[in-house]
Formats: sequence, C-alpha cells, structure tokens
Amino acid sequence: MLKGNRKYIFFLAICFTLLIALQVLSPKAINWKLSYSSRDKIPYGTFALYSVLEDIFPGQTIENKTFPLYNILNKTEFQHSNYIIINQKFEPDSLDTRELLRFVKQGNSVFISANNFSEKISKALKIKTDNYWNYGNNFSNDSATFSNIYNSSDTVQLHFTNKLLQKPKSYFYSKAFENVYFSKIDTGKTIVLGENQFKKINFIKVQYGKGTFFLNSVPEAFSNYHFVSSNHDYVYTALSYLPVQPIFWDEYYKAGNVKSESPLRVLFSNEALLSAYYLLLFSLLLFMIIGIKRKQRIIPVIEPLKNTTLQFVDVVGTLYYQTGNHKNIADKKINYFLEYIRNNFQVKTNLYDDLFISRISNLSGIALDKVHELFYYFSDISIKKNIAQEELLQLNKLIENFHKESKR
Repeated sequence: MLKGNRKYIFFLAICFTLLIALQVLSPKAINWKLSYSSRDKIPYGTFALYSVLEDIFPGQTIENKTFPLYNILNKTEFQHSNYIIINQKFEPDSLDTRELLRFVKQGNSVFISANNFSEKISKALKIKTDNYWNYGNNFSNDSATFSNIYNSSDTVQLHFTNKLLQKPKSYFYSKAFENVYFSKIDTGKTIVLGENQFKKINFIKVQYGKGTFFLNSVPEAFSNYHFVSSNHDYVYTALSYLPVQPIFWDEYYKAGNVKSESPLRVLFSNEALLSAYYLLLFSLLLFMIIGIKRKQRIIPVIEPLKNTTLQFVDVVGTLYYQTGNHKNIADKKINYFLEYIRNNFQVKTNLYDDLFISRISNLSGIALDKVHELFYYFSDISIKKNIAQEELLQLNKLIENFHKESKR
C-alpha cells in the first residue's frame, strides 16, 4: 500500500515543509484589536499595566475577576474595596448594573475607563459623553477654530485639574485616540479631575451613596501602546485617586472576551495549530479523491443492540442517590436543559445576557422575570463546588415550571 502512495506522501511532505517555512519566515502583522485584556501584549491590551499593579498598589491585595458583576457581588457585602474596569465600552446588563450601584452605595470605590458608558450607568450617574468630532461640528468649515481642531486631530493633550498634580507640559498622545469627553455631569455630586487641551472634561469623581465612582473617558491611555511610553505617569496619577484598600481587576467586560464553547477553540486561537488543521483536512480530502476508485469491502451484518435504557437509568439513579453528589446531578440537569433550549428554540446558550433572556421569554411565552430567575439561578449553581439537597430541589422545580408554562 505504501509503495503505491509514495508519490502522494512525498507531495504532501513538500507542501507541509513549504507551509512551515512560510509561517516561520513571514512577518506577523500587528494586531490592533481593542482588547484591553491583561493577558494580551498587543498594542491595545493591558498586560503592561496589570504587571505593575503591585507596584502601583503596594501592600494591597489584587484579585482578577473573570465573571459578571452579578455573580461576584450578588448576596455579598463588600466594604472598603476598589473595582477597576478598563475597556472600549462598558455596557453591563440591568442585573450587573444594579449590583455595581449597590456595591458603590455600600462605601466602595469603582474606577471605570471607557469611551462609552451604558444608558443605565449614564442615567444613574447623570452623565453624558460626546466625542471629538461632535465638538468640531459647532464651527463652520471655514472658521479658524474648526481648522485648528481638524489639524490637531492626531494629537491629544491630557492634564489634571488639581494644581498639585499638574506638570509643566501636558500629557501628549499622538495616535489612535477617540478623545471622548463628558458633555454633561451632575455638578452637585461631581468633581472634575482631568481635561483635554480644549478644556473638555475626561476624568471625573462622582459621589454615589457612601462610595465613589471614578470615571475616565480615555481608556487608550491605559493600553500597552501608550503606557510603555513616557506617559505612564498619567496612569499612575489617575489610579492614585483610589483609596488604599483591596483591588478587584475586571477581566470579564473586555472587547476581546468572546467565550467560545467549540471543542476546536484551541486550534482556532493558535495560528500554527490552525494551519496544521487545514493541512490535515486538505490531506484527507486528497486521500479520498485518490482512493475513491477503490472497491468497498462487503459490509458485515450487525445485529442491533438491545434497548437497555431502563436498566441503565435505574443503575445510574441508584448510584447518584447513594453518593449524594447533588452538584453533579445539578450540572447534568442544567446541561440537558440547555440542550433542550438549543434544539427547540435554536438559540445559543453560551451567554445569559439580557438579549438571550428576552429572546427565550418571547419564544416560550413565559414572563421575563421568571426566565431571569431561572438562568441566573443556573449561574449561581455553576460557580459553587457543592450544593445542598434543597438547592437541587429548587433547581428541579424551576426547570419543571418552565416546561409546564412553555408554549412550545
């Protein structure tokens, strides 16, 4: 068999060698994705900032949070803690927003740097943001002011309003800056901490309950690209407003935080493995084309297996009852229910956000609050290592009620 296929094996070996050479010798393109993830060393990741957090906050505990705010803050009383969130936009759902506001109202501090804030956050803190070009639209095309703004569009100057923190020269940023600013603030509860070269506010302190929000509209300044430059003092100074207390670093609300449930996610996340995967598919296709002329062997008759489903269910049920592993049973019930949702509603179940819950409510005809309760109970169960029998019974009750009330 090998003798007849040597020429094809030789051809595939040459292709594979050329592919490896191209991968090694070709220059890698710079990834300009707005990630803001502490794991990414690309220009707009925050690996550099995260690696020096212990130097910025000496003696303070730093925890990396990878779950939604609801999962972390719900039913937990925090006092004297800081939460740092950096991303291009910050748009948590209604439940996450509720828990965040409660967290600050209890006396904690939250630092958020983003170009865009959700409508719920903006409404609660009475703020509104605008961008550079809307500022320029206030002038006619032939005006000297508009011309000056247009010519300086590639340069952003930032400074702090506190005279003790001001430098002889502003912090200059030369590329890729949205230059978003706060066009509306609640002057009764807000202190201006920073501005741009046009006296537009980009850093504020908002008192909320017993706690404080620190809102910054230029997250680009915290990215690797700008942090490693001479402007890292801007980041140190901005974060120095946070009180000395434990730090929670957000790693969930990131532009690049796409949760893939595919078994092939490891292959698709690595260029070398992806190339090898495509080469394997090409090789299999070529082998099928070449071997299509071969005669198929006689297919033996195989007797169908006997249906032993009831015996299997009885054995498995007895095993789980004896071991008392409620968490294992709960995980399987959740998985079976999510499979039911995927098959009957044709909806992906990898993220329980507002859009997903609203869609399930519309398709099933069940009230939105009941669907909210069900899926956020799933979230609570999934992060626990062990659960009590009462929690398992409550999970079963919620799932049965869903099946009874569903109109599909």
